[in-house]
Amino acid sequence: MLETPFRITLEHASVTLGGKPALSDISVTIAQGETWLVLGSNGSGKSTLLRLLRGDIWPDDDGRGARLYQSGDGPGRASPIGLRPRFGMVSPEVQRATKRLCGHLPARTVILAGPRDAVYVQGRPSKAELAMLDTVLDRLGIAHLADTKVEALSNGQIRAVLLARALAGKPLFLFLDEFLDGLDDAARATADRAVAEASGFGAAVLVTSHLGAPLPPGPAKGLTLAGGRIVDTGPAASVLARYREATASGPAVGSAVPAPRPTEAWPDAPDPQGPPLVVLEHASVFLERREILRDINLTVPPGGHLAILGANGAGKSTLLKLVAGEHHPALGGRAVRPGLAAPEGLTDLRDIRRRIGMVSFELEADYDKELPALELVLSGIAATVGLYAEPSARDVAKARRWLEFFGVADLAGRRLGQLSAGQTRRLFLARAMVGQPRLLLLDEPFSGLDAASRRLAMAAVSAAARSGVTVLTVVHRRGDVIPEIQTVLRLVRGRLEPEPPA
Repeated sequence: MLETPFRITLEHASVTLGGKPALSDISVTIAQGETWLVLGSNGSGKSTLLRLLRGDIWPDDDGRGARLYQSGDGPGRASPIGLRPRFGMVSPEVQRATKRLCGHLPARTVILAGPRDAVYVQGRPSKAELAMLDTVLDRLGIAHLADTKVEALSNGQIRAVLLARALAGKPLFLFLDEFLDGLDDAARATADRAVAEASGFGAAVLVTSHLGAPLPPGPAKGLTLAGGRIVDTGPAASVLARYREATASGPAVGSAVPAPRPTEAWPDAPDPQGPPLVVLEHASVFLERREILRDINLTVPPGGHLAILGANGAGKSTLLKLVAGEHHPALGGRAVRPGLAAPEGLTDLRDIRRRIGMVSFELEADYDKELPALELVLSGIAATVGLYAEPSARDVAKARRWLEFFGVADLAGRRLGQLSAGQTRRLFLARAMVGQPRLLLLDEPFSGLDAASRRLAMAAVSAAARSGVTVLTVVHRRGDVIPEIQTVLRLVRGRLEPEPPA
């Protein structure tokens, strides 16, 4: 059956999540060998469309007749059972689940599970499976990561492992949901080549993007989603041009909401002449017996805004965790946080973390997808994962204010598992701000955001920096560095080096 041309058809399909429409009246046919670019802003329905096509969710009313998997001229069927091992998926949702469920497993186990559409492989893999593993590891240049546990991989490295997992099943359909987010330039180029190769072997490739993404060579189709509906279709280049024209100067999400006054939003900003917020001296960090950071010396004074660039696996996320107290330096190193201590000089990490606002993919993965959005934002006040005490009316009002500021007030009662990656990132930015932190630790904070949301998020972080909050961010590209940051360093194989001027 699977050797003949294959197609997936949706006819007037709709999807409701959490009692609200996520997709409405979708009609489209995707055929094996085609390339599609799916455009749309955060929350437009892109991720839901890919999940519907792959069979991870059903259309409303069981989808009988609304979704059809068909080979050749056969009658087709509504169920994806038996097909999904040939439907590869790379998405932020899959990455969060992998981080949460497979942190203790080596990368090779995650990849081997792909052709079985399983969480992990039970029993010894066959010789054919091991040969396939070697092939995809070499294709993506990640053979050195095969025995590394997922919990010790960077976000970009996990994304590469998930692409290898998707390719391992020799996919008929390759669903790529904002899959280039989090990859450095070298990893992007390798991923592009691997996807082009899969397309050359006859796989259908569907790429979602809010900005436009590189596509395999050859003709491509495009569609744009807005509010869960298809609003434009045609050749990918034409659809992309119209989408970029429409979004180039559109209003920022939440732009009608006035920003909080500095003294209102951050009354506890530290004295610029006060002690350093963080001091690292000869700090090295080992994970899985591998040295990730080596001999780091860094002082972050109040107002000493700092950006750190680096490739995937350079140690950027590990450095932020070291600053936050989630990792500790090896023997001979030192990490202290005098400017984040309580007024009486106590240095309990629980108190210190209440003075830190954090945004990271790892933090997103820690949260249960059933948690309501409002509770997520409220948890930032006590710097906990979830709520452990009844919030005050004042705290609820404060959380709702930040939800409104980031244009996600209507999501307050929605559960995390029902939201797009961009919506989730905006919620975590609100969580980072709600506690009125002294220090913002931002790990690729603008990844996954559409153009309007990105403008708003950068403006919010800039406002925080001007209000006395110190910003320490790690990014891949200089374009993600806010203007208030004047000091830029680079992590190279675990060491900090000065970054040449742009």
